[in-house]
Amino acid sequence: MFNTVQVICASEKDRTILRGIFANLGADAVFSADLNDALAVFEKARPAAVFFADGEEPPAEILLREIKRVAPLIPAVPLLKRRDAERAVGLMKAGAFDCAQSPWTEETLRPVYRKALRLSGTAIELDSTALRSRRRSAALALAAFFAFTGFAGGFYYGFKRFSPKAVKPHTFALPYAHPTGIVIKETTALVTDWYSQGLYEHDLKDFSIRKVTSLPEQTPVAMTATADSLWLAGANGVLEKRLPDTRYTPVSKTAAFSPPPDSVCFDGLYFWTADSRSGVITRRMPGDALTELKSYKYPGGRLSALTCDTRFLWAADGGLKALVKMSLDDPEKILTRKELKAYASKTLKVTALASKKGRIWFAGEDGGRGVVFFENEPK
Repeated sequence: MFNTVQVICASEKDRTILRGIFANLGADAVFSADLNDALAVFEKARPAAVFFADGEEPPAEILLREIKRVAPLIPAVPLLKRRDAERAVGLMKAGAFDCAQSPWTEETLRPVYRKALRLSGTAIELDSTALRSRRRSAALALAAFFAFTGFAGGFYYGFKRFSPKAVKPHTFALPYAHPTGIVIKETTALVTDWYSQGLYEHDLKDFSIRKVTSLPEQTPVAMTATADSLWLAGANGVLEKRLPDTRYTPVSKTAAFSPPPDSVCFDGLYFWTADSRSGVITRRMPGDALTELKSYKYPGGRLSALTCDTRFLWAADGGLKALVKMSLDDPEKILTRKELKAYASKTLKVTALASKKGRIWFAGEDGGRGVVFFENEPK
């Protein structure tokens, strides 16, 4: 049915009002408390449009950006909590299909709802035709299987094509363009983006988004993790220690380091920070202050990003176009270097590294898009 709509609204009072309005409009409304719930619903439901309350967290601009990246064909409609023509114009310039003004009533929402359904209906019919064609071709070999999965399976894959996916072996395109930090866990990857001021949790298998955390008061430029905390470096040179809870609650801050580091890692004993502009690598004491112990000069060509594990320091070197390995005891000496085929792209800019179980993970920008890829450690 094409009258299913997604409604993102944290306020229970507002949800009650909207539930009654959409019911009277004949819409099958699926409610989500935040963006994370909404992203999960995209893979289960078939929303013809997304309506979301303005003035909540994360900001409407971030909601619009993520909705359009995950499902660019779905009309996204902010619900303004006060009449503001300038705000409405700004959101429409940011990608909103339309804006519903306050107060929220059947009369104000009906024309926007109907217009969104008309547009969505056309787009979905075209997409469905393509999906039916693919199913008919596949049915020649797997008729029984596709008879079981049917239309729902086809529509699911229609939505999945807008999720991050591998564009070449070991490489994933990101739905945001400016990644700055990466942490690899057992089944997930955490990536920060400075432009959207977001912390994204991805499934490690296909890099689909599991969760998004807004960082409205910080511009993240680097990230690392210990067993019990997450550390985020800001553009102001301050490193924040955060709990690994659902909100990544801040617990402490360092003084502002100068120059501001754009790489940070933890080797199991010490913290390391690096500034790619000066090529200075600094070993730091563990603790809330991350007191400096000693600084070193990077021995390679042009330092792009730094990470470490319990054995080595690793650097992406844009000058040497290589992955460089250094000793934790003597970072001013290169142990090995491995040429990276990814640097064949002249637009590649590596901005973050992570080491995990014999793989080095790279995050960066390439041709105006965010990418993540990995390489096996050199022997």
